[in-house]
Amino acid sequence: MNQKNVLLSIFFLLFVNNTFADSPLTSTPIYLGYIDIPLIREADKSDGIITVKQLCFLTENRNPIAEKLALINSLRWRFEGKSNAPEYLKFLFERKPQLNYKNFINKASAKELICYAYLKAMDNYFDVKSATIFAKQAMSKAQTSYSIHLIGTLIFVQSFLSQKESFKIYADMNQVRTNKKLHIDLREKSIQAVFSYTDSYKVYYK
Repeated sequence: MNQKNVLLSIFFLLFVNNTFADSPLTSTPIYLGYIDIPLIREADKSDGIITVKQLCFLTENRNPIAEKLALINSLRWRFEGKSNAPEYLKFLFERKPQLNYKNFINKASAKELICYAYLKAMDNYFDVKSATIFAKQAMSKAQTSYSIHLIGTLIFVQSFLSQKESFKIYADMNQVRTNKKLHIDLREKSIQAVFSYTDSYKVYYK
């Protein structure tokens, strides 16, 4: 590879990195609304690789979904990707043997589906097609959960980063905000962390 091609490759990588680092999934610090929770503070200071302690929290039914999503958010993202989602599924299947890879999308609860979808999206925020499928299933099973619809839509709009489609980011997120059927189960600081970013796309909305 000649010097010109090397420079072009470096420029492309820097461009892609900066573009996706400024995106719905990577620019919304939802966890800040729950930083008073010790486990989330620990995750915030960690390397982002999911631990057994965190997996126990995510798979415990009685823990609020908003806190689970905040924990996932606090693990952040990596440009080179992570593998937290497969670890979550493996751990979940061990705790709930009635679930497996074949029936997960249909038999899992809305909370389990959105946790997996969010982990999967944060593992590889360059490609959220598969994560979106699980997120939409979670939303269909929890039709009144604000937090599930907010995160599910956040995953979905990640694919609208092109200039021609970026207006959809504001439009779709605003639909969640104005949906009166949804029960607010997420702290205001976390909600603001989302919309303070996604509202910036309003300039593209017609």
